[in-house]
Amino acid sequence: MKSKLFFYLLGLTNGFNMSAYKRFVNESQYWSPEQIEKYQMEMLTPLLQHAFDHVPYYRRLFDSLNLKPIDIRKTSDLHILPVIRKQDIMQNPHDFIPDNYKNFKHKKGHTGGTSGSPFPYYVDIKAWGMNWAVNMRTFDWAGYQYGKDRLAVMAGGSLVPTEGKGFKKRIMHYVNNYFTMQITHMDSTIMDEYYSEIKKQKIRFLRGYPSAIYSFAEYLSEKQKQLPLEAVITTAEMLYPHQRDLMKKVFACDVFDTYGCRDGMGMAVECEKHNGMHICPELSIMHIVDESGQEVKAGDTGEVVLTSLYNYSMPFIRYAPGDMAIKSDKKCDCGRSFPMIDKIIGRSSDIIKLINGRVINGLSIPFEELTTEVEKFQIVQEASDRVEVLLVPRGELTQEHIESIEKMLSFHCGEEVKVKAKIVDSIEVPKSEKFRYVISKVH
Repeated sequence: MKSKLFFYLLGLTNGFNMSAYKRFVNESQYWSPEQIEKYQMEMLTPLLQHAFDHVPYYRRLFDSLNLKPIDIRKTSDLHILPVIRKQDIMQNPHDFIPDNYKNFKHKKGHTGGTSGSPFPYYVDIKAWGMNWAVNMRTFDWAGYQYGKDRLAVMAGGSLVPTEGKGFKKRIMHYVNNYFTMQITHMDSTIMDEYYSEIKKQKIRFLRGYPSAIYSFAEYLSEKQKQLPLEAVITTAEMLYPHQRDLMKKVFACDVFDTYGCRDGMGMAVECEKHNGMHICPELSIMHIVDESGQEVKAGDTGEVVLTSLYNYSMPFIRYAPGDMAIKSDKKCDCGRSFPMIDKIIGRSSDIIKLINGRVINGLSIPFEELTTEVEKFQIVQEASDRVEVLLVPRGELTQEHIESIEKMLSFHCGEEVKVKAKIVDSIEVPKSEKFRYVISKVH
């Protein structure tokens, strides 16, 4: 298959073997808790030493606590280290980059907009490869054969309205056998086209943001249309029970919810038993912690904290991406012994329905590409024909920048909708401490 050839050549160029990674994750999914702990410590110990030797922030941290990396003898010992947040990294990003970072092949990424505070980061190419291997296993659990089956992907958008997908993205979509469905704005004409194309191309799998897929399912339900598939895979937002129920009805299949944090290399996914979400331990150590940074009890809500096991280019140790989850002590009937969470509860976004019939999904507007100019943003729908974007500038936002942002947002919202960009000193965080980057005041 073309995907096998692509990943073989990519691995050959960058020093990893994707086939070996895939064999590894297919075996590791049935490890015992003791095997998981042993593996994670074998990965964590050299990473901590590397961070201590080469990363300014961690060297100062260990010294201030009078600790050495060897003092962390089991994964639970990580609780003696403080939690770091996006704000900590953004204040001094160079303090998190090792002095020997050139020794590691890496890719540059940007955090998503769900926290309202995106920032750039680096990830080792081997970490990237292992992440793809775990992703492929996730698709396997849903019955999808990676690169062979056709996958409709309902997510994303272009920052520049007239700009097409870049060459690298087109290659990836070709290799992965994707049919992309842009969701920055969806009206009846667009959704009718998506429906027809999925049927015409005999696509059997759909992946995307829950809110976008739900809007699509809602439209089809209103039109009394059904679109039988083999599986729906949701990601990036909370999946609500009513959304899952409608998807199962309209698409006549199971829905597999997933959680991913690329910057922290965290992943948790549903298996075929739908009994909660399995934490994927190959990529990172995930803890669900309280306000003091200590692990919460099963059934309690806490903050997701991640320690990436592969990323030497920009190590994140005890990193909180801003997501909340409910810890679980369930033993899944599938036979896998991965630790579990009941669900992620802190990644929901409001859908904006406009007077002209368009439906806007906040995640699809890629403000993360404006990280050099914008520190924080929030989109607020004041009325069915009025949308405002609040901007906390990182430096000076020129009038040209503001007009460009308004033009981009106006393109996505369409005619009859007034768009205004407003510079503010700060954006209030609710008492729940879960930042909402999209707020709709229209019900």
